[in-house]
Amino acid sequence: MGSSANTGIDYSELHRIDSPANRALRVDLWRQGDDLGQHSFVTPAYFRAYAQRLGMGPGIRVLDVGSGTGGPAIYMAEVSGCDMTGLEVNEVGIEVANRLAANTTVQDRVRFVQADGMQMPFEDASFDIVISMNVMNVFEDKVGLFREVRRVLRPGGTWAFLSGTFDFGPEDDDVRDRLARGYAIPQYTDTLAGYKAKLREAGFVVDEVVEYLSDFRETMQRWLDAWIKHRDAIAEEQGAEQTDYHIVYFTSYLEMIDAGKASNHFVISTRPDD
Repeated sequence: MGSSANTGIDYSELHRIDSPANRALRVDLWRQGDDLGQHSFVTPAYFRAYAQRLGMGPGIRVLDVGSGTGGPAIYMAEVSGCDMTGLEVNEVGIEVANRLAANTTVQDRVRFVQADGMQMPFEDASFDIVISMNVMNVFEDKVGLFREVRRVLRPGGTWAFLSGTFDFGPEDDDVRDRLARGYAIPQYTDTLAGYKAKLREAGFVVDEVVEYLSDFRETMQRWLDAWIKHRDAIAEEQGAEQTDYHIVYFTSYLEMIDAGKASNHFVISTRPDD
């Protein structure tokens, strides 16, 4: 995602994607049929809605920036019929995604590419739609990323991303620190207003913003409850200090949501015709 392919973060070490503790955690976290391997707050209902809203369909070229282990990208290709490309900096994510895709009926319409989102290995105007799900906060230079998205997107194409947003005040320095310590990947958070301004600077027109509140909070609470329930097993695998920091992370995130200072926004924008 935000790092070079050679120094990509190994999610198998950070989140132990397929470890016994993580498998047990995910059984409690996701309702039956909702676990697509996503490490986020998004269920298949979101992906179905996004595919419909953005006009994904047969012959439509879609790029998923920060595709992780590939489950959501494969799912959207299945439900929409689009041609899907997943971009992910981490080799573990690419390996898992390719294994998943090989066992589906859409393997001829789905591919995964290991590369940095800041330097995408695609020609200009290669895609009709570019999406990203809950990975914007790992990119420090968001204007630079948006400009690279604009380059690979055809004129008139759609750029849409889902991202947590934060409105930190001077009184929230402690909360910001607790959130940073609990998340193993450096975070470069932004406000909704900040995202809008950066999109305009990169040459996009903002079309629509959807805010998620109650279901976002409910999913965050499930993450917290699952981590608390499986704390000892996760600590044995990942270390007690980092595990406890992560529990504090979810607790602090919930505090920010309840204070009206954190949310999850789906931002839809267009690259104007040249």
